[in-house]
Amino acid sequence: MQDGQVTEQIHDDLAARGLAPAEHVVDTAYLSPAHIERARRVHGITLLGPIVPDHSHQARAEKGFDKSAFTIDWDNRQATCPQGAVSREWRGLRISGHDYIQVKFAKADCLACPVRAQCTDSAVRPRALALLPQPLHEIQTHNRLEQATEEWQQRYAIRAGIEATLSQNIRTCGLRRTRYRGLARTHVQHVLTAMACNLHRLADWFDSAPRKRRREGCFHALCTTMFPAPA
Repeated sequence: MQDGQVTEQIHDDLAARGLAPAEHVVDTAYLSPAHIERARRVHGITLLGPIVPDHSHQARAEKGFDKSAFTIDWDNRQATCPQGAVSREWRGLRISGHDYIQVKFAKADCLACPVRAQCTDSAVRPRALALLPQPLHEIQTHNRLEQATEEWQQRYAIRAGIEATLSQNIRTCGLRRTRYRGLARTHVQHVLTAMACNLHRLADWFDSAPRKRRREGCFHALCTTMFPAPA
């Protein structure tokens, strides 16, 4: 089961116990524009995390016209390209179980466009866009712009705490591999792992001996053994 498949269940379960947070900080796998919209609408939760970037070749190359370069007129169901051409087709589309809007431009407009190479790499087909429904499209656009700002990065930095905890438990307790069959027994393992992590951190807290911030690497240990520093 993918992480994003349980986001709504997590929120529903927390709300049922009166523990719904005002803000839930997650990684990319747990959120999408639809998750953000539902969390806000149903539970009043702000779902904070990085939205998947635009994967079009124009966006990856950082040149040419990606979706953000087009003006969307939702009321008239039209899109306008950077050169001023208006789309000729607007229809609903379902891709991998999700609703999209497919927008196509006229072939004659695209073939005659002087900057066609910046818009599409097709030799004969016109430019087409796949848009999310308006509320989700606006969330996606807003979040992609916001997450590039320093303010957003500082706000999201709190996520580093849980990432460090996961890393510690993966390295010391084998968190990625379950020792049992079935979700109930695996859940017990996770609870015990969390308890072990707490005890480990308490031991570190009460340990008066200073510790290095980073563990010594194997190669460094070998070098210092074979070639000790002169007295």
